[in-house]
Amino acid sequence: MITVLNRMGTFHSDNNGENQDSVSYGENERFQVISLADGVSSCDEAKCGAEIASSAITKHFLEKGDFFLSFQEKQVAEYGLSHILYQLGRQAEADSKNVTEYSSTIASVLVDQKAGKMLCFNLGDGMVLAAGDGKCRVIALPSDSSQGCCVTTTREAEAEVFVKVLDLGPTESIVICSDGAWKQMYRKNRLKPEPAYFVGHSEYARLKDFLEKQDCFDACSFVALDLRKKGRRKSA
Repeated sequence: MITVLNRMGTFHSDNNGENQDSVSYGENERFQVISLADGVSSCDEAKCGAEIASSAITKHFLEKGDFFLSFQEKQVAEYGLSHILYQLGRQAEADSKNVTEYSSTIASVLVDQKAGKMLCFNLGDGMVLAAGDGKCRVIALPSDSSQGCCVTTTREAEAEVFVKVLDLGPTESIVICSDGAWKQMYRKNRLKPEPAYFVGHSEYARLKDFLEKQDCFDACSFVALDLRKKGRRKSA
């Protein structure tokens, strides 16, 4: 089951802007995929670029899950990002714009419950968390953005993509958070008690309620996959 929060931050609402986060998800007979992209605010087509990135990687992982789970990490980064860039390039050409105007971060998780595996793909400042046995663990940390955040159109960005194939083990759910969401969930370097409990126990409706009550400057988004249940989106 999927739970989604995609909330505009006060910066964009106060400046008549738009929410540039995009969530995508899907499943077939074998695989489940969740993805989240955060468009770069300074880019004219950030929202469109985020929508393309999240949709492209979701569809690609669903269609070629077997291949990606068998690839080396470097290959996953290269093939996954090149597919996104191809789709962004097509749109940029159609619009007669520079592809950099479609820049975004991108994070995605491919799950194969039959094989008991999951693949995590993360470029930029998103965070991926997993829950099981009442505990929450970090699967992918945000990248170091002190020198600027690496995004889909950054030159040689494939070298900065975090890729990891992990055993599902006792994992009950997985959640991808935008930087606007996880920054509300953390105090210094530790998860606050409430969101830690909500994630650890796969209570994403309560996590959504918690984040909706926060004063968020940036867009605040997450997409969570509950592996214990299959079905359509729980909330948005």
